[in-house]
Amino acid sequence: AGTTGEPAALPRASQAAQTARPAERLDLRRSRLPALIEYSAPGTYVIVTSEEGELHLMPDSLAWFEWLASLSSFRFVGQAGRFSACRDGRESSGWIAHRCIQRRRYKRYLGVTERLTIASLEKMAAQVQAYMDAS
Repeated sequence: AGTTGEPAALPRASQAAQTARPAERLDLRRSRLPALIEYSAPGTYVIVTSEEGELHLMPDSLAWFEWLASLSSFRFVGQAGRFSACRDGRESSGWIAHRCIQRRRYKRYLGVTERLTIASLEKMAAQVQAYMDAS
């Protein structure tokens, strides 16, 4: 908290992240696409939702996990790959990562919400990409 009694602001995405692909971000806000978590610059991730636009959440924070718990699906674009994720059943806190390219499918258990750290998402993205490259 600051000296004025106001809560400290969460770190904002870098200027490069805020200006990257603006047309795509505007289109996302008007669509019903799942939320997007995208690697932008070293150590920086941009989070965009169709309802709220760009969110300024610190990955792996309590707010991050609460936000993930409110979702039914999301898309992740990491440093080494990408995938979509959806709940593993209607009332489950578990997630499934999946990707399909030219009839090649990859589906794998991602974990429960409380374990969806940036590191675990990046690890899964790399595994998905390795599978796609090997197929």
